[in-house]
Amino acid sequence: MSEPAAGRRSLRPLTDFAAATGFLTLLPIGRRWPDDRHPRSVGWYPWVGWLLAGIVALPIWALTRFGGSITGTKALVAAACVVAAWSLLTRFLHWDGLADSVDGLWGGNAPERRLEIMRDSRIGSFGAAAMVMTALLQVAAIALAIERGSLWVVVAAPVLGRFAAALAAWDLPGARADGLGLTAMGAPGLCDRVVASAAVLALLFFIELGAPAYAVIGVLGAGFAAAMIVPRALARGVGGMTGDLLGATVLIVETCVLLVGAVI
Repeated sequence: MSEPAAGRRSLRPLTDFAAATGFLTLLPIGRRWPDDRHPRSVGWYPWVGWLLAGIVALPIWALTRFGGSITGTKALVAAACVVAAWSLLTRFLHWDGLADSVDGLWGGNAPERRLEIMRDSRIGSFGAAAMVMTALLQVAAIALAIERGSLWVVVAAPVLGRFAAALAAWDLPGARADGLGLTAMGAPGLCDRVVASAAVLALLFFIELGAPAYAVIGVLGAGFAAAMIVPRALARGVGGMTGDLLGATVLIVETCVLLVGAVI
């Protein structure tokens, strides 16, 4: 193997992570996808979740560490800032997918009509309502997690949400012959699945030692269950997966994880 080729291979994980980060966020790295049909960067989606989690979790941890507990109105404001930061950092990509998906799935009576509605850039009443309700649920659940000191739940949500999107991109067929979602779809290699799974397993090392075992099992179990159920339920309405449905999957699974963490 030539030295330049060996160098490119050794840098491949960094390149894949940069590609995933540049696609899923507005951070100015890795803006261009790899040339292959099924980019290995999909396996790094959950690690992008770690990046997003760290950006919001570190300030909250510092405030609670040096300024005391965050409760009441302060917790609600902090939670709203978390949701706003995630939305801005991801260019509202997933929110747009959620709105388009709900508009299409509830506004059409056939797969072809649903896909047509989902292509429309305008947001209908179904999509707007879905965004508002999802945002409210996330803010309320995150505020409760912050009040309880269960910051690990806030970290787990974006990781598991993007893990679900990776599984959906790999395991479900595309609903269209074109579209942005196709760049992420296809059968992965074993290494790709290991990379994605490692991001989820890493959550076990972050969870506070005082967290009850039933809470840990409940939150992680809810995340895995939602990752299996949500994308398949969404794809059923249009006969496959699309980029919009991948975005909706991220937000719905995130919200499931946060809600279970809030009530358990």
